[in-house]
Amino acid sequence: MDEANRVLAYLARHRSVGLTFDKGPTELHAFSDADWATKNSTSGWVVMWGNAALSWGSRKQKCVSLSSCEAELVALSEAAKDVVYSRKFVNGLTDSASDPTDLRTDNQAARHVAYNPELHDRMKHVARRHFFVRRHFFVRDMVENYEINVPFVPTDENVADFFTKPLSAPKFFAFRKILMNERT
Repeated sequence: MDEANRVLAYLARHRSVGLTFDKGPTELHAFSDADWATKNSTSGWVVMWGNAALSWGSRKQKCVSLSSCEAELVALSEAAKDVVYSRKFVNGLTDSASDPTDLRTDNQAARHVAYNPELHDRMKHVARRHFFVRRHFFVRDMVENYEINVPFVPTDENVADFFTKPLSAPKFFAFRKILMNERT
């Protein structure tokens, strides 16, 4: 009940805050992150368009990840599904180019696995887990089909952190400003 009251108090204090999309052509891009601090990691992602959040999500992962790389790959997979849908949605609204969409991650290992079809020695445990192989190949397939790029983004600039873990007040408000395209 305390958490519900806190959310309601926050909403009451910030009635004027809302999503603001920019006019004109803007590029679709996305961020993905995972919090590996708990038994079942948390995936978070956001798809941006018009300089504001078009779609986003956060959920507990159904599996227990054995490494931060594995947790980040699960989060990338969830985000990639949203990116593919959003690409079709945006392409239906505009005559935008069909260049791959950037899906940024703050985990170098997950980024390398997304591009490298060869599983390294440290990733053998992932190959043995059947449920995960399908997710791994989905991200790889989207990279190979030029649906997504997976560039690296520093953790401090990864706005998907907003959906995975508690943040300090300055970081929370900075990410909220980016996500909602707030004008000050």
